[in-house]
Amino acid sequence: MKKILVINNDIDTMSLLKNWLEKKSYTVKYTGNEEEVPAIMEDFSPHLVIADVMQHELVERLKKNKKTRSIPVLLMTGYTLRQTINRLPGDDIIEKPFNLALFEKKIERLIQKVVTINAAN
Repeated sequence: MKKILVINNDIDTMSLLKNWLEKKSYTVKYTGNEEEVPAIMEDFSPHLVIADVMQHELVERLKKNKKTRSIPVLLMTGYTLRQTINRLPGDDIIEKPFNLALFEKKIERLIQKVVTINAAN
């Protein structure tokens, strides 16, 4: 089963995403506490991280860390893409409110990317 870590300060968003992703057969952990992320990354070993664009500094740290840089990050934003495109530390972005079909395609593509890389190694 593929594992996803959701990082967001909005409890409602996290809860909705967790329920939706679990219905899609993903194992999901979530946190709004950035300080918990390194331990969760170590213990949970997610295939994908979904994070709010406002947590771009945390995402930048994940992308600079040898152990976590290969894990894809899908950023969520309530801003328009033009407002956020210059500071994208993640691998892809999706705008709120979510188009669930597009969201699912992005998730599947990013997870497939990491599965393919891991299989090649």
